Amino acid sequence: MFTGSKVSNDNGFWPCIGIAALNVNNSSSRFNSKPLVMPELKTQNQFTGNGVQGSVPSSPETDCEETDAYSSIYTALEMDTRDIIDIFLKSFTGLPHSKNGKKQVLATMKRVVDSLEVKHEKAYKGMIARLNLEQKGEDVSFVKIVATELFSDGITNWGRIASLLTFGAMVCKHQNDRGLGKCVSLVGEEISSYLLTDQRDWLLKNKAWDGFVEFFRVPDTEAAVRNTLMAIGSVATFGAALAYLIR
Repeated sequence: MFTGSKVSNDNGFWPCIGIAALNVNNSSSRFNSKPLVMPELKTQNQFTGNGVQGSVPSSPETDCEETDAYSSIYTALEMDTRDIIDIFLKSFTGLPHSKNGKKQVLATMKRVVDSLEVKHEKAYKGMIARLNLEQKGEDVSFVKIVATELFSDGITNWGRIASLLTFGAMVCKHQNDRGLGKCVSLVGEEISSYLLTDQRDWLLKNKAWDGFVEFFRVPDTEAAVRNTLMAIGSVATFGAALAYLIR
């Protein structure tokens, strides 16, 4: 069991993603990634003195330091995201993986995904069957299409991200069982790339993966029950998105 904030059904986990979009050409404009939104740099200082108004010119060093700070934050998020998702998916499918990584994040992710898989196993397996993965070979570009459709209503939360991770894990397990272990890393890349573009700013505003751990902490039974109810609503949202992708 895992916990999260009390939210409405369209705010949490989802396994009914709109399946029809999976048959859409990847170049379709409706699935174009949203442009990155760079945070605003601090404006120059303004001052008034002796009847003279002007601005203090920014120091080149200050600008460089601020740009470097943003760059460091983004670089750290990118490294953590790719590392965490790669290790998790390989661990989930039983493939060799790095023993490093954020252990608390990985442990939380395993607990949450395992719970979603058990609760909604039939729903996820049904989605996998409808994707006709046997015909796609090592092409996993549909994962990003699913992700884009899942968040197309503009709502982002940890529940939906957990559902996307569960979907990716189930795809990895299916492909690995078919002897296509290479797909595990490819699926991880698709999910990571989506989160680091379309959801990057949201991740930063929500404490990145430390926020994931905080959201799914299970402090008491009541919170666990709340989270279970939220998971049901989230899974339904996911299923609706997948249904759209393959209609």
